[in-house]
Amino acid sequence: MSTISATVVIQDPIGLHARPAGQIVKLVKESGLTIRMGKAGEELVLANSPLRMMALKAKTGEEMLVEIDTEDEALAQSLISQIQDFLKG
Repeated sequence: MSTISATVVIQDPIGLHARPAGQIVKLVKESGLTIRMGKAGEELVLANSPLRMMALKAKTGEEMLVEIDTEDEALAQSLISQIQDFLKG
C-alpha cells in the first residue's frame, strides 16, 4: 500500500481545538483508512483520537502534514480537502 501525503494549514483563529479535532476523527473513522497528522519534523500521530489530535497543540498559521495509507489518490485528495475545510474555523 502506498502513502499519499499533503500539507494543510491551521486557519481557525483558535488553532486545532476540540471541534475540528472531533470532525477529523469522525472522518478518519468513516473512511476506514490509516491517517496520520503532525507538524513537519515531528512524529506524526494517528488521527483517530481527538485527544491525540489536540495534544499536537497546533496553532493558527501552522502547517500540518497529513499522510493517508491508500492507493486511491482521488479519495485521499478528497479527505485532505475535507480536513483543510475543518481547519478553517
